[in-house]
Amino acid sequence: METKKRFKLYKSGKKWCCVALTTTAAIIGIATSHQSANADVSNASNATEQSTIVNSNNTDTTVNNENTENVNQNDNNSTSQTNEYVLKTQDSFKTSTTTNYALFTTDFSSNEDNNSNAETNSEPVKNGWYDENGQKVYYQDGKTQAGQDYVYVQSMDNANTKNWYMIKDGVALSGLQKWFGTYYYFNPTTYLKETNSYVNVKWDNGDVTPYMFDNTGAIVQGLYQQDGTYYYYDPSTYLRVKHDYVPVHWSNGDTTWYMFGDDGKIVTGLYQWFGTYYYFNPSTYVKVTNDYIPVHWSNGDTTWYMFNDTGSIVTGLYKWYGTYYYFDPSTYVKVTNDYIPVHWSNGDTTWYMFDDTGAIVTGLKEWYGSLYYFDPSTYVKVTNDIVYANGNVYWANETGALQKAANSNQAFLYSIKKAAQDGWRQYGVLPSVTAAQAIIESAWGRSGLATKGHNLFGIKGSYNGQSITMRTAEYGSGGYYYINDAFRKYPSNYESVVDHGRFLAQNSRYRNLLWDTNYASVTAKLQQDGYATAPTYASTLNNTIQAYGLDSWDREVIG
Repeated sequence: METKKRFKLYKSGKKWCCVALTTTAAIIGIATSHQSANADVSNASNATEQSTIVNSNNTDTTVNNENTENVNQNDNNSTSQTNEYVLKTQDSFKTSTTTNYALFTTDFSSNEDNNSNAETNSEPVKNGWYDENGQKVYYQDGKTQAGQDYVYVQSMDNANTKNWYMIKDGVALSGLQKWFGTYYYFNPTTYLKETNSYVNVKWDNGDVTPYMFDNTGAIVQGLYQQDGTYYYYDPSTYLRVKHDYVPVHWSNGDTTWYMFGDDGKIVTGLYQWFGTYYYFNPSTYVKVTNDYIPVHWSNGDTTWYMFNDTGSIVTGLYKWYGTYYYFDPSTYVKVTNDYIPVHWSNGDTTWYMFDDTGAIVTGLKEWYGSLYYFDPSTYVKVTNDIVYANGNVYWANETGALQKAANSNQAFLYSIKKAAQDGWRQYGVLPSVTAAQAIIESAWGRSGLATKGHNLFGIKGSYNGQSITMRTAEYGSGGYYYINDAFRKYPSNYESVVDHGRFLAQNSRYRNLLWDTNYASVTAKLQQDGYATAPTYASTLNNTIQAYGLDSWDREVIG
């Protein structure tokens, strides 16, 4: 009895495509070597198909499938059995998007009496990955695993390797997935978990949100180091923080604030935020406060800036280490060796001097060839006043320039000379007489009224709303008695002297002495008009004028 085997390659419902005859040994080789093959394994004979499932059964099994033609082969001249292997395309699997190929073993029996056919169904056992309804489904021994797990199984793209996939009820998951209290992202194409990547996650509504996933694949929150710098991801939204100053809470309970720029990177160096500038230490990333530091520019230049206790760059007047400095509002640079105006919020303006270190000046300061004096309490330049500094006596004129005097009396004369001459120009009161009166009535500027209010002539009332109350002696029917009375208070000796000329010009009884160029005549008229009751008042004034050569002041203005 002779045994023969033959192979038919056909498509269900189609005509025969090809017939191949071979030997028994070749048949047995196919049956034993192709137990199971995945769709991803390359197969030359099925190169145009997506996946292949191969099952080999015993030679006495008969194939019967609703989409498979029943094949009976009888040999009238022989009682030998023929085994036929059919490679068929399963076109009728409408529930699957994958075209699979199956190798079935079919037993054909020859019976001359009734030609009966014995049919047996054989289903392929699924193993590996299948495309089903647009999903990747993993089978093992024909079954899918229930529940969700992260498993190490055969790779989708190579049956000879393995990889990790997130599978739920057999279906590979992709996109953003929550697992064990955090989120992971699985690539929609490869289904592999993204690690150490900044990924754009697309939502159903078309929105796209970028998230960071660390080297374990977990979504990042808090401070995270990447590519040599740091980023911060909001613990609630997981979004990367940009252009904001945020607190980072450490495990030991400490909190540190950091600045993150427009690109999300942690900020170092100078940074503009909310209309001002801040500086962040390049080593610690911490904002610098209440310090004067150098900023190094890319061109190699270095500029020093001051940052206050909130960290913002300083402009205007600023107190630091017990003194004041001024920082230019336009350039933010510290002003040195200059005299500048400081504008206050109430609209006032005050001028201050800053030395070559930038510190505000007090005391004597030489500038542009002249010597000036700045009050140690107010830092303001002294003008129109006597200055006592370093054992010397000076007169500070209206510009503040100092004129050194031999003694305090000479300094006092310096303080009243210009005002006395201006009194002549404005009101016609002779300068020498005005100076002599100031010397006698203020005791060379040392009286209480003179030192406290620059009132050299004892004029009562107020000056521009300013007054000073002093105890004064009055004479009545019962003799002398003392009262407290208001006297005019002046900014300097200059105003006091000029106001004296105005006082005489505005009182009609003194009009007779105005524009008189002879000092002896003027002093006589003063006594005659009742300015003073002492009988020697005129002679005392004349002696004072002669002793200090005050009549030279008259010649300077009269000519």
